[in-house]
Amino acid sequence: MTPELERIRELKTSAKNQRDRGIKGYPRALASLREAIALGEEAVQAPLPELAARSAAELCDCFGLTGGIERRWADELEGEDRIAHLKLAVLAYDAGHGYESDPRYGISNSYNLVNRLIARLLLAPEALQADQPLALDGIAALHLATEFDRAAAVIREQVAGPRRGDYWAWADLAMIEVLLLRSAPEAAYAQFLGLGPPDFAYVSALAGLRPLAALDIGSASALKAAVDLLEAQLLRLRA
Repeated sequence: MTPELERIRELKTSAKNQRDRGIKGYPRALASLREAIALGEEAVQAPLPELAARSAAELCDCFGLTGGIERRWADELEGEDRIAHLKLAVLAYDAGHGYESDPRYGISNSYNLVNRLIARLLLAPEALQADQPLALDGIAALHLATEFDRAAAVIREQVAGPRRGDYWAWADLAMIEVLLLRSAPEAAYAQFLGLGPPDFAYVSALAGLRPLAALDIGSASALKAAVDLLEAQLLRLRA
């Protein structure tokens, strides 16, 4: 591993530790990630394809972590401050998705792919049923229902190949299926549950579901049922 990649990973670890302190740690966490991203953006220009790909994977992770921290920060706030942090989350996820979806790097993941849509939905729940793309200042306009459908198709390809046994992929796909009312929670999460995911995977999946279940959208009751399902399974796991 190159010194640059080692330093990026050190900064990511520091950022996670600061993030876990709550709102007091968010500024320092984001500062660490900005430094990591600057290193990654330089390293990804390397002429060696393997090094460029590894650097791009680190950038995906860094941008995803940035988006996640901005979302957590938004949860602590209301009004315009909440909106501002959600917009920053969207921008971070969009940047991560740019690397995640670039065929040059061969990355098979869906974290930024899905979360860039969730963050937009949290900003504008009505956009899921809208005919027109959601337009936000300085942010790429997307038609959310169409993009969620495309995201599901991408993940289906991934789980048919390199992510076949990846419970993170199945959790993302299940969430979309319930959100779009295409599957009942029990059917949607059958593959995820069947893989026997660890405690922290349930916690992460629930952290993504609960804010969506609280939105005023047509699939809220189905999302709440998914929350109930995973909470019950988590209790059994911890018993």
